[in-house]
Amino acid sequence: MRRPLCLTLAFLAWTAGLPPGLAADGLTAYRGEDWAHLQATDAEPTLWLGTEQAVELPAMEAPGVPVRYVDLVLLGRDPEGMQEWAVAGVAVDRNGPRLSLHGGRGDRVRPIAPPDRPQGAVQIASARWLATEGAEPLRGLAWLEATRPRAQEVWLSPYRDGDLQAATRLVGAGPGSQTALDAVVLADGSWLLVWSAFDGNDDDLVWRQGRPDGSWTGGRVSPDNRVPDITPRLLVTPEGAAVAWSRYDGNVYRVRTARFERGEWRAERWAAAPDSLYPEWVGNGDTLLFLRGSTRAWRAVGPVSSVEFAAATETAPVVDSDPSSGLPRARWPEAGGWRSAPGTPPGVRP
Repeated sequence: MRRPLCLTLAFLAWTAGLPPGLAADGLTAYRGEDWAHLQATDAEPTLWLGTEQAVELPAMEAPGVPVRYVDLVLLGRDPEGMQEWAVAGVAVDRNGPRLSLHGGRGDRVRPIAPPDRPQGAVQIASARWLATEGAEPLRGLAWLEATRPRAQEVWLSPYRDGDLQAATRLVGAGPGSQTALDAVVLADGSWLLVWSAFDGNDDDLVWRQGRPDGSWTGGRVSPDNRVPDITPRLLVTPEGAAVAWSRYDGNVYRVRTARFERGEWRAERWAAAPDSLYPEWVGNGDTLLFLRGSTRAWRAVGPVSSVEFAAATETAPVVDSDPSSGLPRARWPEAGGWRSAPGTPPGVRP
C-alpha cells in the first residue's frame, strides 16, 4: 500500500526569485484522499481541512511579532475522524527570527515548544516536519539556520514523547547559501533530506539519509554540473523516494525528476517542457504540479489527464480528483467559496 504523503508547497522567494505577483505563503498537504491548504497571505491565516472546515491560525506569536508559515503536514485522522495536522512557521521580533510551531485536531490548535536556539544569534530560513504514519506520526523537525549571511546550516530535532528534543547540527556552512530544504520519512524509517547548496560555481542538489541506527550517508543527487538546480520536492514511494526540481537548461529553468532506491539516485530525466518552475507532487503522488513561467499558468500532469489554468490566484492550487469524471481538477479558495478548474483529457506526461 502506498505510504501516506506529507507534502508541502512553499515558494521560497530567497531561493530563486518568484514570478511577479506570486505569494510565498501558500501551503498544501496531502494524505491519502485528504488534503489541507493554508492560505497565509490573509491578515488571519486560514487552514482549510478540505473545503468545508476552516481553522484560524495565529497571525502573531505575540503582539507585534508576525508569523510566516513555511510548512504544513497532515498526520491522519483520530478515532473520532478528526484530521490531525502540524504547521511550522518563523516568527520575527526585534531579537531576530525564531521557530513558531503548532499542532491540531480539527479546529483545536495547540502550540508545540520549539527546540532551544540562541535567539538573535541565528537567522532561521525554513523548517520541515518529518512525519509518517502510526500512533505518533511526528518524528522530527529539520530546518536551515545561519549565523551570518549565506552561511546556512542544516539542523535537526527528533520528536519523542510529545516533545522536540535537543537540536543537533547535521551539515555545517558551505561555500555559499544552502536553501530550499525538503525532508521525508521513508518506508524503512530512515530520514531523507534534500536541499540546494552553492558549491562555489552553481547551486546543486545535495542529500543526506539518516538511518534508525544513527548513521548518515549522502552526497550529490546529480553529477557535478555548472548549471543551477533549485527548489527540490520529495515524494515517498514504495521503493524509496522521488525528487522533482528545476534545473537551468542554458536558456530557462525546466523540471527534472530522479528516483532514490537502495541508497542511490537513478533514472534522472526531464519531466516537463522548458520554462517550468516550482514542481510539487500532488494528490496521491502520481501527479506533478508546476508553474509555466512565460504564460504564468499552473499545469498538473498525471498518468491519464492534465489541467492547466491561468494563475488567477497568488498561490498554487489544490489538486484533487473530480468525483464525476475521476479526472484531476485544480481548486483554490476565493471570496465566497472555492473555485475549480476541471481536467482536460487526454493528458500525456511530458
